[in-house]
Amino acid sequence: MENLPFKIDNNDYVKLPRSIKTALVDGYLRFEEYSVLVWLWINANPRNGKAHVSYAGLSKDFKEKYSKNHINRLMLNLKRKKWIWFAGQQGRRSSFHVDIANYPLSNGTFTDLAHCQRQKSGRSESTTDEQSQAEVPTEVDDVRQKLESDKSALVERFSFNQKSSFGRSPKNDNEKENKNNRSTRRPVRSFSPKSFEEERCLEIAQYLEEADMSFMLSALKKYGLAKLEQTYKLMRDSPEGSIQRKGAYFNTLLTL
Repeated sequence: MENLPFKIDNNDYVKLPRSIKTALVDGYLRFEEYSVLVWLWINANPRNGKAHVSYAGLSKDFKEKYSKNHINRLMLNLKRKKWIWFAGQQGRRSSFHVDIANYPLSNGTFTDLAHCQRQKSGRSESTTDEQSQAEVPTEVDDVRQKLESDKSALVERFSFNQKSSFGRSPKNDNEKENKNNRSTRRPVRSFSPKSFEEERCLEIAQYLEEADMSFMLSALKKYGLAKLEQTYKLMRDSPEGSIQRKGAYFNTLLTL
């Protein structure tokens, strides 16, 4: 039997609880989230339970199998599920510290994320969760300015007082998408999301008063959650009642 191409150092190890595997098997963790969590666990400092990372660095660690934006979403998912905690990174591109929940420290104790949140953010747990869901990758900052500059003109085109045919027609993109996928229709009222991304898509579809999830799921695959979230926020910031055709307006903002 050939020897391993590297030497295993039995004096250099970390405690990795089997409950993480159980969380994966039972569906509390997706495999990508599980992979990132285990990687953070292995690389954490045993004295304080912190891992020093960056989105670009993690992407390289995984041989760029996951993009920086995708790593961002996975980290936010883990934060929302309370496996890890870190301060808001919106607008930052540098590395940062990540606290890992119940990490076994070298002094025999375990990390407490509730303590970390109170000490570092001074905010409640619910506020932290809302912040996590609202964060988007730093690359979106450049897009935001362009979207903001075009928003006023678009609001006028889709207002109640305008009869412009700009944007999606009565047979809009959603309806075309649904027509082409009648055999795979996914009604909004009975749609059951299987991930955080699908939960957010369902929320946006309900706001847009869509009947079918096909367009939103297609947009998620094409543009990514960060772009959908940013477009949704721009719509919510518009004056109440100013947009008549929400779906058409959303689609136009999305393709800018």
